[in-house]
Amino acid sequence: MVILLTNGHSLDPIPAGGTVTHNTGHACGTHDSGHAHAHGPGATSYPDFEWDDLYTGDGSDTSDPDPTLLAPADDLPPGRALDLGCGSGGNALALAERGWRVTGVDLAPRAIASTRAGACARGLDGRVELAVADSATWQPEVAYDFAVSSYALPPRGPARTATLAVLATALAPGGTLALGEWDEEACDWAEPGDLVTLAELTEALTGLGLDVVRAERRVVPRIQHPGEDHAVIVIARKPHDTLEASG
Repeated sequence: MVILLTNGHSLDPIPAGGTVTHNTGHACGTHDSGHAHAHGPGATSYPDFEWDDLYTGDGSDTSDPDPTLLAPADDLPPGRALDLGCGSGGNALALAERGWRVTGVDLAPRAIASTRAGACARGLDGRVELAVADSATWQPEVAYDFAVSSYALPPRGPARTATLAVLATALAPGGTLALGEWDEEACDWAEPGDLVTLAELTEALTGLGLDVVRAERRVVPRIQHPGEDHAVIVIARKPHDTLEASG
């Protein structure tokens, strides 16, 4: 089930697989009571983990933007941007502040609530649309000039494959994707298959018709923990002559 954060004081379910977005400006000044948990096809990747527990829902936990992943957007005229797996909204809000119209998608209702609160507090509600949805099944309704995925891919398997396909499909011809993930070949804290290798990520994106323009392994700050860790960073573009398959 996908849960929509509504304008009022409740969380209303919609059919799984549906796509739901709302403009944050429609809900500024409201508060969603209670707690909700999203259960969609991709949520089964971690069936015992409650993603809502990572977030406050009030905007006080808004993450810092990732300068490495957002750097490619600095070379582009502001247009439409997608943050798939947006968490508490650091990247989404930073893009909105730079003039982009941003869609943020995350599985956790409280993450979306935090992003919405941050957008309202900064006066960005007219530039940010949000959806509580599974990244593997969410369907874009418009094409995006820039897309970012910041350490948000599901574990190796069908959900990851589907999420990468969503990112590739969402890009407009000529659009740019910035993707960061933890490096399976260097990190020792995850289960096999939870993380990615640079080779498999570049191969997957190339197979989806994208041109990889930069691919590197690097040391980056940890998220929600002190210290540093190893990541893979891939920047890819969708060719202008890409033809979408019909049917």
